[in-house]
Amino acid sequence: MSYSKEDLQTEFNLAPDDVTQTLRACGLSLKKRVYSDRERERFATARKLFEEGAATSYDDIATYFQKEGVSVDPDDSQTGDREPLVEPRLTAMLETLRQEAIAQGFEIGLQQAEMMKQVIPHATILRLQQMIQSGELRTQFESVWRQMQMQMGEPQSLMSEVEAHWQTIQLPSSPPPTSLPESLMESSDSDSF
Repeated sequence: MSYSKEDLQTEFNLAPDDVTQTLRACGLSLKKRVYSDRERERFATARKLFEEGAATSYDDIATYFQKEGVSVDPDDSQTGDREPLVEPRLTAMLETLRQEAIAQGFEIGLQQAEMMKQVIPHATILRLQQMIQSGELRTQFESVWRQMQMQMGEPQSLMSEVEAHWQTIQLPSSPPPTSLPESLMESSDSDSF
């Protein structure tokens, strides 16, 4: 025989919400239209726990059925803030899967970082080459230079600053030698072929 939610409501003289809460607490899916004799017996057991005072809440009923190894249909939607009922073995398996997913996520992230480490320097060099060829790099550099000059209050041109810098790092000029030292002029026996 099969039983609808309305049948259970009528048979046990319950409000629709009590039927829903009882079904959920004893691990029966709320999405079903009809329930089997075995499922009706589970529902009856839950109601009997209430009647005899062995359970004072739906959580007590859920705990009873969890101990019996009953779990909620995974397709069943939960309302309220209660955790879905699941077997401890299933909970452990889900936790293991979650940890493996996290580890895989880190591994994939590391692989992507390694790829980017190889790509970014090449991309940066290509972009710098484009900026140099188009004159964009010089324009941006000059713009930054002007901003710095305005902040510092020194109206010196970029080119004069560059020239001054080159002068400080150049070797001092000296006259070319007029004669070579004699030690360089002497030849040895090993110099001939």
